[in-house]
Amino acid sequence: MKRVAVIFESSPFDRKGLFNSVHNRVKGMMAGGKCQVDVYCIQSIDNVFTGRIRHRKLVPRVDEVEVDGVKYNMLWYRFSLIDYLLFDCLSCKPLLFKSFIRRVVDKLKGYDVISAHSFVGGMMAWEVYCSEGTPYFVTWHGSDIHTHPFRNHLQMHQTGLIMQNARCNFFVSRALSEASVRICDDASIVREVLYNGVSEDFVRYSDEVRAGLRHIRGVGENAKVVTFAGNLSQVKNVRVLAPVFKAVRAGYEGDLQFWIIGDGKLRAAVEADFAEASLDCVRFWGNMPTSDMPEMMNCTDLLVLPSLNEGLPLVCLEAISCGANAVGSAAGGIAEVVGIKNAVPLGEDFIETFTQKILQMLRHPENQSVPAGMSWEMASSIEVDHILSLN
Repeated sequence: MKRVAVIFESSPFDRKGLFNSVHNRVKGMMAGGKCQVDVYCIQSIDNVFTGRIRHRKLVPRVDEVEVDGVKYNMLWYRFSLIDYLLFDCLSCKPLLFKSFIRRVVDKLKGYDVISAHSFVGGMMAWEVYCSEGTPYFVTWHGSDIHTHPFRNHLQMHQTGLIMQNARCNFFVSRALSEASVRICDDASIVREVLYNGVSEDFVRYSDEVRAGLRHIRGVGENAKVVTFAGNLSQVKNVRVLAPVFKAVRAGYEGDLQFWIIGDGKLRAAVEADFAEASLDCVRFWGNMPTSDMPEMMNCTDLLVLPSLNEGLPLVCLEAISCGANAVGSAAGGIAEVVGIKNAVPLGEDFIETFTQKILQMLRHPENQSVPAGMSWEMASSIEVDHILSLN
């Protein structure tokens, strides 16, 4: 039986896209019983000052966290403003982070293979490979390929090294795999698309249960709920929400509610946009526990995702699984989930075109379904097959 170390940087205390992706993949790997899997979760330690700068809540420092029967061994490092300035601002190698890397390398010795996720996880796997020769796989999820390397030449170089030395680079969408060629077009790099799946918690409830949930949340019997769910950040293109929703309200004849689920650096700006638009049918829910999201999606008629870039949007898969429709921009892997005809190209006329697509879907809902191949069971099985094929 192969001993596998899974390593990534995310937070089990605020479980969102990356954490949920890794978590579901790990559960599938463990369920097969063919590998012994240990999971390591990298988490930074913030103080009040750095937490405020980074918009992060202080979390308890514990050695391990258990989620759905999966134990996460926590690897803590102290967030350093010096390292932040060196790496993020000056594209220089961090100083204090080196000692953390050495500690991680010591913990990952003795494994047969490392399954890393995103840049920091991949960097740790690469370090172990360089010192111990341990083979590794990397799964790339989004901004680690389509955004961050192009803002930092050191990260661009390091990402290329990680990709070149990995036994296989898994990408969660075709679009992300194609984007990776801009980082390193070495023909020897092994690339494979490994789609995300949908948690079994996201299912369509009965009409009676859905009606009850909508009533509890103040949704009228004939009302339509249009939802955005995600981080209120620039890459999600959230500043278009107010003008789009205002135009949709003006063009739709029936009762409407607009829901915004999530938080982020641009929340105050987005709230100001809606105040200026004078829309009285908008609700800001803020961050919600992962466990509440299936109910919110079962109350939703249409999910909108106008992102400037995406890996593979789990939120669209979750909405469709719960019986909602989903439309988005033609960015990253969105079209691979919602379909090409429901993905609107970004450009000068995006707001107008996106509004018309939303109105069309509200008036004539489609029977969307999760595309074939987007399954955690399939993703886990493929990765395990790769692991077992190692000599």
